[in-house]
Amino acid sequence: MFKLIKRLRKNEETAPKGTDFKKYELEVIAVAYEKLGALMVFVQSWINQTETNWKLHVIHDGENEKFSQIMEEYQNRYPEQISFQCTKIRFNDYGHSLRQIGLKNASGDYVLLTNADNYYIPETVRYINAELGKAAHGKPDVLIFDMVHSHQNPGKQKAPSYSYFNVSFKRKYIDMGAAFISTELARKAGFSDKSFAADATYFEEVLKAKKESGQKLVVLKIPRVLFVHN
Repeated sequence: MFKLIKRLRKNEETAPKGTDFKKYELEVIAVAYEKLGALMVFVQSWINQTETNWKLHVIHDGENEKFSQIMEEYQNRYPEQISFQCTKIRFNDYGHSLRQIGLKNASGDYVLLTNADNYYIPETVRYINAELGKAAHGKPDVLIFDMVHSHQNPGKQKAPSYSYFNVSFKRKYIDMGAAFISTELARKAGFSDKSFAADATYFEEVLKAKKESGQKLVVLKIPRVLFVHN
């Protein structure tokens, strides 16, 4: 199946000062449909990151002049990190067609698919960098982390909305927004499922693509809450 590497909390500190390791480019592909106030909070959560090896591409489902005005201002301020587009038509399929568009054009080392109304803590990139720096056997295929989930009983787990959600790499225990995946592997997997449950299908396709290469999928679990699902 896959190899899970889980960091113990007592060892989960950032890399020591002076540690030299490659900082991989972390690419975030976010899908949006209106909800412009939440969009600005989401974008600001990336601007607030304490480390800068990230880039963000936001795709709106259909044309929206106000969205374009907001994002153009961000892009002008951070031209190397922030970009955006509107699709010519509205797909109205939970954002899945937009995710496929984003994946086809992804170029970073790792890619995160998420929604543009979510929130990521300012230390997200720093914790990802630290764990990648400590990886003993090359870079992992997938990095997952815990979250706060806005849905009631998410994944059919009995819990009120906005509760802690313990993420695992299996159906009903994971959300797209809680996983950075090797871009090469994510592009092989693609995003063909357009149903409500496409999150789970995406991860299953990632596992399948890795197995077809004759290797085990290496999943690194970071036991920290790094994002809030809205």
